[in-house]
Amino acid sequence: MAALRVARRAGGQLPGVVAESICPGFLGQLEQPKQMVMVTGTNGKTTTTNLIADLLVANGREVVTNRKGGNVAAGIASTLIRNATLTGRPRCETAVLELDERSARLVFPHITPDVLTITNLYRDTFTRNAHVWYVFDILSQAIPGESRLVLNADDLISARLAPENTHRSYYAIGRLPEDGAEREGIVSDLPACPDCGGHLTYEYVHLGHIGRATCDCCGRTNPAPQFELVDVDREASMITVREQGDVPSEQRYRISAGSITDLYNLLAAIGTARLLGLEPAEIARALEGGVGVVACRYSEVEARGRRLVRIASKGENGMACSRGFANIKREPGSKAVVLMLEDYYLAKDPTSTEFIGWLYETDFEYLNDPSIKQVVITGVRSEDMLLRVLLAGVDPQRVTCARDGLEAARVVDWRGTDAVFYSHAIHNEHVAEESREALRRLIEDEGEVA
Repeated sequence: MAALRVARRAGGQLPGVVAESICPGFLGQLEQPKQMVMVTGTNGKTTTTNLIADLLVANGREVVTNRKGGNVAAGIASTLIRNATLTGRPRCETAVLELDERSARLVFPHITPDVLTITNLYRDTFTRNAHVWYVFDILSQAIPGESRLVLNADDLISARLAPENTHRSYYAIGRLPEDGAEREGIVSDLPACPDCGGHLTYEYVHLGHIGRATCDCCGRTNPAPQFELVDVDREASMITVREQGDVPSEQRYRISAGSITDLYNLLAAIGTARLLGLEPAEIARALEGGVGVVACRYSEVEARGRRLVRIASKGENGMACSRGFANIKREPGSKAVVLMLEDYYLAKDPTSTEFIGWLYETDFEYLNDPSIKQVVITGVRSEDMLLRVLLAGVDPQRVTCARDGLEAARVVDWRGTDAVFYSHAIHNEHVAEESREALRRLIEDEGEVA
């Protein structure tokens, strides 16, 4: 163990890789923290993991998390190694760990989390996770029966995971003013009742197939939530969460970002924190004190009265990108949108090929809106994306291609808009930030000349 503690200096997943190569099953031999929390799901697990950890730390808990490490078996082993003393004992008594969905079958035989929070399940990157029901089967078969599950009641796919596990708590978002009664998106992961195949009638839909539905044939409907978001006050940046119990109660919480995905991530974190023993007032104080969605997922600056906003999406993920576009469409005022969605690492390798099929599961149609005055497309695969944008009906006169982020900053028509939105893949954060900073300087410099 002492040698592995030294090896951690290499960073990343290397300590776990070395440990597993020397001793297969090493993960099961590590002494684990007294309280083990894991977060998994298609989208939102990184943000939710960070929120849970930050809420606990803000209330005096010592926490180890894989914020900078891998979420597969080797990465989790590396995180626990970093948390170990030279004698192998845990330094922190609580671990909050993000877990890749497909790694569940490798991790759960060795670790039984006290709490397992699952954000959602819908189709993911083509080259990684294939179809949503493939991932469902992996997770459902691997989840330990002893773990407390925190599940999204609005997702009739992930809400059905591990039915033999009776330790379940649910969270949900009530109907919001912008909700419709039809499933959104080009592709639906839940075209029919998951039990009998009957027709689903939706009372409301938040995104994709996620909302409140009832099967016309067998009566299947959403589970009753223990934690329900019942009001969003966007003007005051507050939400109200109703908690069911012996005595139902409500608590208002500060939000740092208000998209539907941000609301789900925060609600999942609040519910998990409550099950871990934090009081509503303690959570509220932490959120008032600055705990919130990390800047790499949403960031806003201003230049001479214009908003310059970065919104990150999981790369090669149609649902994540579609939600980003929908959020941009709903923003007030006139907008320009800069697309930086290609995989950064694949784009750096001239011999690589990025599978572009995901573009045709992404709702670029949201960009065909009168409020969006210009779409700027960047990257080595911009011609592929250009074709998809044109097929979505966007006027060719409103579309511009740029070689890179710096050229995008030069060609974006910021003078004719109230805001510029950067829709970028997570790993393109630094590229998007460089472009936004260049655009900010251009706007400010012109103001000084004037």
